[in-house]
Order: sequence, then C-alpha cells, then structure tokens
Amino acid sequence: MEPESAHHAGSHAILIGTSKYRASGLPNVPAASNSLHSMDQLLTDPELCGWPEDRVTVLEDFQDAARLALELRKLAEETTETLLVYFVGHGVISETGDLCLTTGDTDLRYPDLTALEYERVRRILLNSPAQVKLVILDCCYSGRVIHGLSSPAENQLAAATEVRGVYTLTAADRTAHVVPLAEQKAACTSFTGVLRDIIRQGVPGGPPTLALDDVYLELRRVLKERGLPEPNRRGTDTVDLHVFSRNAAYRPPDTEGAGFRLIPRDREDLFLKVMAEQPVRALTTDAIDALGDYPGIYQLYVASEGGTRELVYVGKGDRSISARLTRHLRKIDGRCNIDSHDVSFSYLRMDDDLSYVAPERLVVRQLHDQGVVVPWNLNGFGNNDSGRLRDTTRLRSHHFDALYPIDLSWPIRTEGAEGDLTAYEFANYLRSELPYSFRFQLAKRRNSIDDVTSLDDIPVTVPEGLLTADRAFRLLAAAMGKQWQISALAGQVLMYREENLRYPSAFRYYVDTITLDAVPDFQQDDF
Repeated sequence: MEPESAHHAGSHAILIGTSKYRASGLPNVPAASNSLHSMDQLLTDPELCGWPEDRVTVLEDFQDAARLALELRKLAEETTETLLVYFVGHGVISETGDLCLTTGDTDLRYPDLTALEYERVRRILLNSPAQVKLVILDCCYSGRVIHGLSSPAENQLAAATEVRGVYTLTAADRTAHVVPLAEQKAACTSFTGVLRDIIRQGVPGGPPTLALDDVYLELRRVLKERGLPEPNRRGTDTVDLHVFSRNAAYRPPDTEGAGFRLIPRDREDLFLKVMAEQPVRALTTDAIDALGDYPGIYQLYVASEGGTRELVYVGKGDRSISARLTRHLRKIDGRCNIDSHDVSFSYLRMDDDLSYVAPERLVVRQLHDQGVVVPWNLNGFGNNDSGRLRDTTRLRSHHFDALYPIDLSWPIRTEGAEGDLTAYEFANYLRSELPYSFRFQLAKRRNSIDDVTSLDDIPVTVPEGLLTADRAFRLLAAAMGKQWQISALAGQVLMYREENLRYPSAFRYYVDTITLDAVPDFQQDDF
C-alpha cells in the first residue's frame, strides 16, 4: 500500500520555514533551514512518503507575514484532497496569548501585526475544501494550538470509515529544543531531526505503512528517552489513520497463505532475475529507434572510472519505452558535467498495464535491500517543470539540476526563424529548440498603474545561422528591456516581468543589455 498523498493530484504539501531574522531579539536558526529541506526530501522520496515534487511547495524565509498568508490561502483553496502544512522557526506569543509564526520581519513588540497569527492559519485550514488537513508545527509554544483547530462541526464529520478531518502534530507546549548555534550548520531542530530519522529508519515490527499516530507514538517515545520536549497531537474523525509514509523497517511475515499477492513471489523473483540479465547498450538515437513502441521498464547506467558502470536510474514507460528514453537522452545532452556517450541502458518489454503496477519499484526495493542506492531516482531526474511556486526552492546539493546544470552553450539553428520576429515568436521558437524548460510570461497584465506591452508587440531581429542559447537569451533580453528578467536556473530558464528578483538556483541573469553571473545557493546534504 502506498502513501495516499502520492496518488492525489488534488493534494498539496506547504512547507514553511524561517531561519533568518532582522529583529535583534530573534536569533537566526540555521537548523530551521536544514529541517525545512529535510522535510521536503522526506516527502518527495518515492520510497517513503511518495509526494510528487510538483505537489510540494517550499516557502522559505518570507519577510512579510501578509504575503505568506496570501500564498498559504491560495494553495489551500486549490487543495481538495490532502493538505499538509509544516512550519519550522520561532514561535512567539501575542498579548492575547495566541501563537504567532514568525517571519523575517517579525517585530517582537507587535507579533500579532508582523507575524502570522495561527488563528489566521486556522481559518485558512478550516475554509479549505481539502478532505484531510495535516499540520506539523516545529516551534516554541506550538502545543497551544492543539485545542484550537477543530470546530464542533468538524468533530461530527462523516462516517468513521473515511479518513477525513484535521490532524495537528506539535513540537512542544513551551520551548522547543535545538542544538547550540555553533552546531546548527549540519543539524536539524530536535523535533524534525527525530521525525526524519523515524521515517527514514522505519518502525521495526510495525505495519507496511505508517499512519500519523504510528509516527507520533514512536516520536514521543524517542524524544522522551532523550530528555527532550515531548510532542502533542490532536486528530478529528479517523484522520489519525491517514497513511503518512511507508515503513522502511517493515518485513513481511514468512507465514504461507497469510494474504493474497497480486504478483506471486516466484513471479516477482523471476522478473527481477530476467531484468538483471538484459543486455546493456549505448543510449543513442539509433538504439532507441530500434526498440519499437511498447511499454516496459528500463535502467540507466553511467560509465565510471575504471570502465565500470553505475546504475543510476530505474524507470518505466507506461505506453512507450522509446518515448521515455528519447526524453532522457535529450535532457542529458542539454546538461553540463555529463556526456550522453557515457550513458547506457537496458530494458525489458512488458505486456502488463503498467499504469496499475509498478515493477520498477520492485527493482529499486531489491537494490535498496542490498544496500545499493539508485541516485537519480531520488534526486529529481525524472521531474518535469514543477511550476512557478517551486522556482524559489533551494535545491539540495545532490539534486540532478545541481549536479548537472543546463548548458547555455546549446546550439540553436535559426534557419526558418531568422529575420524580424515578435518576442513571442522568438521565445516560442527557443522553447521548442531547447533541451530544457523555458517558461515565460504570456499574458499582458493591465491595471490603473501599469500598462504591460504584449510579447506580440515587441520586435526581435534574429540573425541567420547558429546561435548559442546564451546568445539567444541576450538578444531576447535586449528586446524586452529593463522591466523584464531572464533567469537561468540550474534546471530551467524563466522570463518574467520582474526586477531584481533573485532565485536560489540561478547562475545567470539577463536584463536588457546586461548579463549577470551568480553563484547558486544549494542546500548541502550533510545532515
């Protein structure tokens, strides 16, 4: 059984963290940033919580509480299935005794005005159409909200056979624990650190999947043993039964006939044996074209020193292996620090409907049991453009985009697209020619203050011949003017009407006739 949230397109996880403060009374908490990205990593791990990356939004170091509340409200209103809200940072108390979640500009004299009051979060959650609402608060005084989230109406929600309602998990009634500042560079907060370890290591003797209360009981036991503040929880309906993660420590019983297996053990073992015996061939266009168009699973390898191959990715094509491999080859070709000539693959044609079974998970699980890590299955290699809300996410240092950033020297042929074009025509042509995502603002936006010119009204003169992606973006930026910014991120390029907006993973900006290089800020994976 997989975590329920992994299946739902209507679910959303919103991870909020504040580690940098301007007020002298609120010290910076580097461990909060580590905790925030550790939670992101846990949720998006396909072998644990299984959330798709595009269903997880990281909101880090917001300065303005009103803007943070607006982002939270927009996302909550769009969520119809599972809504998860996580916060890590300082928690402060207002004059009325209510919990306030701090932002970078929080003033301790006026927390109700400069921080995000939990009462506002409560209203946002209760007004969301989400069927299941999960709240995890890693901050001081978070236990105060335990009795404030569920309304009388919610306590009488539908039948006990449904997993609906609200579940709140808090770090401490009073002061949450974190190691001294000098030790925080490589540490999480104590609450999130233990939560992370429980999910990664699993609960021995537990069920195949961990419900929220399974996690809470183990969390409370470990924190109590270590003399740390004990967590609290409150759940309405049967939401405490909501599956949060797979149990990494689960081992099926040896008893024969204990349950029905969709894939019998002997067929599973045979499949793994046959898959391991498939020949490996170079990842080239000719090799892919020779495959035909049918479903199956495949493995990617990268040549390493000494002439050996490292297995880096296991995937499946529900309808076409060749289509998936073609996309992978193009993606790899458009990256730095890797050569597609060093990449090879093996495959196995399948006659099953792969939209209902996941044979690639059997391979990954077998390798995991053998102590083998398949790195690209865990670092975002297979992700598509996850949308505007994740553009400001601070990538982990082992993320595919951090290891293999996009290549701005990619050649673009302009035959048929040279001469006088509109900015829209040229941008759309670039999008079709680039091996990575190029997302740009389309619609004109008008209001009483501003009048934004449409991309169709901006001329660009494109020279004949060969252009690099870098040269093409310089041409486009010069045509767009100072109010537009082209940002080359580690994994994609953006063009929006914005000024001086900095992205953590960006390494180059184009504004008018100016090109600015930057050093990406990646989250180090040393904790």
